[in-house]
Amino acid sequence: MVTRRGFLAAGAAFGIGGLAFGRSRARQIAAGAKIRVALIGCGGRLQQLVEPIMAERIVALVDPDPRMRAATRERMVQIGGRDALAGVREFFDYRELYAKMGDALDAVFIATPNHHHALAAVLAMRRGIHVFVEKPMASTVAEAQLMGRVAKETGVVTQVGNFGHSTKAMRVCVESIRKGLIGEIRDVWCYDDRLNSMMYRPPAAPPPAGMDWDAWCGPAPVCDYYAPTADHQGLHPHDWHSWIGYGNGSIGNMGTHIMDAAFWALDLGKAPPTTITAHEAAFACPGAWAWRDTIDFAFPARGGLPPVTLHWYDGVCPGIPYDKDHVDRFGHALKREWLNLPPILLETERKWGIAEKAPFLNMGTLFCGTKGTIWFSHHSAIRFFPKTLGKEIRKAKNFSYKTTEHTHEFYAAIRESRPANTGFDYSVPLAETLLLANVAARAGKGAVLKWDGRSITNNPAANAFLSAPCRAGWELG
Repeated sequence: MVTRRGFLAAGAAFGIGGLAFGRSRARQIAAGAKIRVALIGCGGRLQQLVEPIMAERIVALVDPDPRMRAATRERMVQIGGRDALAGVREFFDYRELYAKMGDALDAVFIATPNHHHALAAVLAMRRGIHVFVEKPMASTVAEAQLMGRVAKETGVVTQVGNFGHSTKAMRVCVESIRKGLIGEIRDVWCYDDRLNSMMYRPPAAPPPAGMDWDAWCGPAPVCDYYAPTADHQGLHPHDWHSWIGYGNGSIGNMGTHIMDAAFWALDLGKAPPTTITAHEAAFACPGAWAWRDTIDFAFPARGGLPPVTLHWYDGVCPGIPYDKDHVDRFGHALKREWLNLPPILLETERKWGIAEKAPFLNMGTLFCGTKGTIWFSHHSAIRFFPKTLGKEIRKAKNFSYKTTEHTHEFYAAIRESRPANTGFDYSVPLAETLLLANVAARAGKGAVLKWDGRSITNNPAANAFLSAPCRAGWELG
């Protein structure tokens, strides 16, 4: 087992030092050659991506839990036979991966808990390695900004795992709005039914046999492991979403997907929100994220587009207890009427007479324009109101419905030396926004934060939540 102490002792030999690599040229792929890929974080999400990733060549697996690596190996064999494992090396720690195989890698797929995203990506980019990282791309605003700067400095191809971005339904939604088919939009409502919080911290238990728990904790403080129970899924491999320092709560887990359509269609990345307001931020368990958030982001005018307010809702309604009688072990409210949904969503259902027939899904985005309404889910569900609007959209000319599987889009961008469709230039502003929601929630219910793109100007104490300290040996540099 690779321990932190042993790794740091060998750091000089590996060339880690202070993690300060000079600028490296982005890797070029020779004609006919396979892209050499390392998988960092081999949990359930990465295992879902193994098949499209295997369009190129997997050369390394990294995960502090050998069970996760074993499951990924099994999946690779299912897809490509035993030959798929030929020459594949395994590591507990991605720092050792880069030290021993950095020159033999062209790209990495990072699907770790959020607190590892920034360091794993920055170390790769500084070696000229192309980076695909799961959402959210970072765990703090400062990390997202650093990742954006390093990507520009190194010229590598980057992609965030925002898979809905590559679907036909997303393209239809975005292009319909951009063509003005629903008129002017000044408000967008985004909502999510994943609470990603905790009622209490379960009792500590030994980590799984053979797991390097220190490596799992990585840049964050070392915490106690807890195992799955009837009420919880276990800190590893899932409940880390619920804890400050390791995950980013509901908006961190799903905000990248749910806010994507609004960011793209309304060019919200061109100017950051000027004000973030926490109307609701309900915390219960110390160290866990809020189990209800209601947060507004006020965006200024952008070119010819008017100012717009993006409204975010998650968790259960005020007055509904967050307990096992109302929330299942996966963090979902047991009844839809208990969800903290935007009132306009329910009003829209009633207006168009759809609530009883086929209500909107429990997560999504509602665009109400001066000419019509679009409801969209990142799961590729889309509805138009009035129905005649849908017919108009289907008849519209010059729609570009061409899509590419998200992973393959990343590979194509590497081969063509061009930006990917959810590269860091697009994804950093989106990440900053949803992470500012976490800052506002921690500032407390009723907090109104003024943001200038660099700092919070009216609440100096809240600036402490823009970044997080890293443990020795895990610094971003």
